[in-house]
Amino acid sequence: MCGQWGTLEEFDDSPIDSEHGKAVSVSKASFAPLGKYSKSDVRKGRISTGYMEFDRVLGGGLVDGEVVLLSGEPGVGKSTLLMQVVMNFAKEGKVLYVCGEESPAQLNSRFSRIFGKDAGALSKIDEFIVTEDTTAESITALIEQEKFELVVVDSIQSISSLISRGYAGSIGQVRVSGAMLTRVAKKTGTPIFIVGQINKIGDIAGPKVLEHIVDCVLYMEGDQYNQYRIIRSIKNRFGSTNEIGVFEMRGNGLFEVGNPSLLFLESGSESSGSAIGSIIQGSRVVFVEVQALVVERESEGGPLRRVANGIRKPRLDMLCAVMSRKGGAFLGNKDVFVNIVGGLNVNDPAIDLAVCAAIKSSIMDKALPKDVIYFGEVGLTGEVRGTWGVDSVITEAQRAGYSELVVGRMKVGPTKGIKVRKVWKITSI
Repeated sequence: MCGQWGTLEEFDDSPIDSEHGKAVSVSKASFAPLGKYSKSDVRKGRISTGYMEFDRVLGGGLVDGEVVLLSGEPGVGKSTLLMQVVMNFAKEGKVLYVCGEESPAQLNSRFSRIFGKDAGALSKIDEFIVTEDTTAESITALIEQEKFELVVVDSIQSISSLISRGYAGSIGQVRVSGAMLTRVAKKTGTPIFIVGQINKIGDIAGPKVLEHIVDCVLYMEGDQYNQYRIIRSIKNRFGSTNEIGVFEMRGNGLFEVGNPSLLFLESGSESSGSAIGSIIQGSRVVFVEVQALVVERESEGGPLRRVANGIRKPRLDMLCAVMSRKGGAFLGNKDVFVNIVGGLNVNDPAIDLAVCAAIKSSIMDKALPKDVIYFGEVGLTGEVRGTWGVDSVITEAQRAGYSELVVGRMKVGPTKGIKVRKVWKITSI
């Protein structure tokens, strides 16, 4: 990769005989009619992880032979979550945990912290197999010999193969090790979770081919100052990539959050610069609080500040320009700060109307009602457009007790218990 150190590496694609150090020929791949693989060879339906939020992101649970790559910032809770999932599987069958980044003693310490007083009884489960062996050939051989319900490899950067040159974590080793784990998962039907590190710019470390060969790529968001963790699907061959799962980090592990809207809405008295917006994440409707602060500059000079937390800055720049030109709210001499409460990152354009409403509320120093939801996309000409999923938003808003929904131009069926107000231009909010 241009502009970065250590991203160019030479490697040989030819397999190496670990005993003789010479290239060996690859045998012809076996093949058979599809009918050979009967339906009895795979379990019916999805395999639950024991956590509905996790299952939701996976598309309803795991599939036989599925390989899932889980990445995120160091310390975000990847290993903690997988430890909890492993224990759910260990109660039903044999599981394998490859601890490449910590010793079994460290793993046992985390085990005791998560399960507390129950750790003693749970530690007697003989189905929880732990190995320190980080050789890809040894791991795949063990998976083929034993019938595991689940395998966790923590992490792929610690695994190395005898048939590839380079150090553990190098591009060549990650590529070959990932391919070997994927192959054995498909062969045995064993689901495998692979933990992946990320680099300094936030991308998954290693070759891009690693993301291509796995079935599902998940990213866990969160930081040390926020107790909530959000799992997103970047790629999913067996489900949607729009779903999110929300967990709360506590001292004894991660706990599911069934209704995330309660987390992302600040309770309290009405104040200017605050608006409630709605976004759709897969099959889930989430209400979020958008906060805006508009500050008039005391002196001229220097670039205007547009600070966006939770939405993309180019989107905020565009909305500020539309507000100045088409919305009757000049922002050419003002700094604008926008924040999505709860640390949620929103890419849904349906949040536009709530952002504009919060900015206008801050300019006028007039509070908006807390029982009103804004849902619509704002265009460059100042028009407010409707987006898909309004029926789901109406249903969820009624259930949550909101009294009014402000939407863009769209067809809305008859509603009961909630007022739907359509706005055509941004000046109408």
